[in-house]
Amino acid sequence: MNKDFQLLFEYARIKFTSTDNKISEYFLARNSVKNIEELAAEIGVSTASITRFCKKIGLNNFKEFLFIYQQQLNEEQPKQSVEPCSLHHAYIDVLKQFDKRLDKEQIVRFSQEIHQHDVIHVFGSGYSALAGADFKFRFTRLGKYVEVVQDSDSMQMVSSILKPGALVILLTLKGKNGRMYSYAQQMKTKGVTILCITANEKSKLLSVADAAMLTSSLHGEESTGMISGQMPILMAIDHIYYQYVYDYRDTIRNWVVTEQPFMS
Repeated sequence: MNKDFQLLFEYARIKFTSTDNKISEYFLARNSVKNIEELAAEIGVSTASITRFCKKIGLNNFKEFLFIYQQQLNEEQPKQSVEPCSLHHAYIDVLKQFDKRLDKEQIVRFSQEIHQHDVIHVFGSGYSALAGADFKFRFTRLGKYVEVVQDSDSMQMVSSILKPGALVILLTLKGKNGRMYSYAQQMKTKGVTILCITANEKSKLLSVADAAMLTSSLHGEESTGMISGQMPILMAIDHIYYQYVYDYRDTIRNWVVTEQPFMS
């Protein structure tokens, strides 16, 4: 995928050390391409520092960065703005990955559990909390009470007071939140129904979830700001919402008719 290395630097600069800044300055000056050993010697840093730098800007290794850098050196003129087709290709990559992971049975299970519960607690922080707000907006309009729990202290409090049979949906793209896993274990032993949306197929959360949806990972794109970090979870929520409306359209219609006098 074609990316602008200058934009990668700017989005990741908040995480840069003085060593990272030395490396970025070398490339921003559009110096000639070298292998990693030669580059390290010229700049006065270690090869490991260069590898860490590449990962900070959302790439896998120096070889991947070098490919992007060489592409732009070969251009007649430097880019002045983000090339629209680059972002277009990024969206396509995310969609393809989501399509491969799509599990119809899990979507149906989510729909069924949401239908059976009037009160739903959604656990998620950061970008996941933003996606949780979208879930709340949609399902509140269909008669559900949705609470988005965004910080660890609130998650701990809510998980301690939930009763057996309650429904909790965990939203976490990386699936590595240790405290969330601890709270999920606690709720599981009490008989709370747990659903999970994550991009991490190896997440420990999957072992305690009654149902789970795997969505796309962004491979560092969310850290550079190229693609909104909540996008993969929103894609999963879109499918759940569509399935729910399809499965229970008569119930939804009846609820809307009943509530209409109070909506004016």
